[in-house]
Amino acid sequence: MSGPDAHRLDGRVALVTGAGRGIGAAIAATLAGYGATVALADLLPDAEWDLPELTGAGHTRHRVDVRSTESCRALVAEVLAAHGRLDHLVNNAGIVRRGPAATMTERDFADVVDVNLTGTFRMSQAAHPALRASDGASVVNLGSTNGRVAVPDSLGYCVSKAGVMHMARVLALEWAPDGIRVNAVGPTIVPTAMTADVRADDAYMRDKMASIPLGRMARPEDVAHTVAFLLGPAAAMTTGQTIFVDGGVTVR
Repeated sequence: MSGPDAHRLDGRVALVTGAGRGIGAAIAATLAGYGATVALADLLPDAEWDLPELTGAGHTRHRVDVRSTESCRALVAEVLAAHGRLDHLVNNAGIVRRGPAATMTERDFADVVDVNLTGTFRMSQAAHPALRASDGASVVNLGSTNGRVAVPDSLGYCVSKAGVMHMARVLALEWAPDGIRVNAVGPTIVPTAMTADVRADDAYMRDKMASIPLGRMARPEDVAHTVAFLLGPAAAMTTGQTIFVDGGVTVR
């Protein structure tokens, strides 16, 4: 497939975790714009979802707690019941806890790793049988430049994001015989609720902007379009890779 059609996802069903707002909401809207039917999943209460209008019809909302294997499996069962298939998975659900490593509580560290890293494993494992039944299945994990570049006061987040990017490589190798591609994206700072605290810190932002050669934050849409590319047929020979959506942070 070539030309504009290589980027289309018509007739495909994509599941996005952490889809209630921020990057996840942008990914869901972008995939819908490319023709996918999107199953949006989040732990947020309904009143806290902040979604743009989605193109097309048939999209569904679901509740998932990626800290629970049972919840992940139930989500996949719901998606299959609603749509009859699952072709793409975006592991976007994530949290952050900031603070110096020397004083960070074990609970804060463990919570971040449990959601971001182990949650990605749980969700991927739960989706594997359905993805294996699809023709041209693919997975994208949400990593971060923090998984490549050491950043103070965010040990759990950095370690978890390094883990999900390496997980993409391992799963790509193991699941290639099943016809499932697995990749990751690694954004720099994105203006979402998760980064509101650091964006309010002028000193932090001066340093952060100085580290980005293109001189701006990544927009949610920048990340979403990269995810859509990796999921779709235009990336049919791309697996086990991380694309950094970072304005050049990691080229240094």
